[in-house]
Amino acid sequence: LGALRPEKKARIAQETLEIFAPIASRLGVWEFKSELEDLSFKYTEPEEHAELEADVQANQELRRQTTLEAVDAIRHKLLTLGIDARIEWRPKHLYSIYRKMVRTSRSIDEIYDLMAIRVIVHSVEECYSALGAVHSLWIPLNDRIKDYIAHPKSNNYRSLHTTVYVTGEQPIEIQIRTWEMHRVNETGIAAHWAYKEGRRTSAGG
Repeated sequence: LGALRPEKKARIAQETLEIFAPIASRLGVWEFKSELEDLSFKYTEPEEHAELEADVQANQELRRQTTLEAVDAIRHKLLTLGIDARIEWRPKHLYSIYRKMVRTSRSIDEIYDLMAIRVIVHSVEECYSALGAVHSLWIPLNDRIKDYIAHPKSNNYRSLHTTVYVTGEQPIEIQIRTWEMHRVNETGIAAHWAYKEGRRTSAGG
């Protein structure tokens, strides 16, 4: 969109937010959905985007250090329990933060989950064991514990979510899922197609 006229940039970006990002959401392609939203946000609300980006960057290094310490603590705890896990982390997407600020009438300082840690394990049982391990390390926010494994979202998204205070007033969202859930959550219904095609190919030799 960079080379287009301002009005055309805004029109295409708004169309993306209203049509294509929701389609990606319905298909369960979460990372693609978030990328579309962030790119569109830059053109639909340029001033708000620039201001929020600056606010988020202001304390990004402190949040990053806190998150890395939390990742190390989770990894050590899971190893003591004999749970083999992959642990990833990332900042929350800007448009997701902006939408939450608008919806809840909160400032950036009142948004609790600017960072997210993802824990990927091998079984549903390990998901719940990992959740217990996280809660043994830090106090969770009671209204921020979501069980999307027992109660999946309509697009088949499955994961455990919890938000904990790691250091002082620094909250972090932690998502826990199996590898199968991770594949579906990242690639949506295409994961089922790929799985079926793979089995068909294997069966056919």
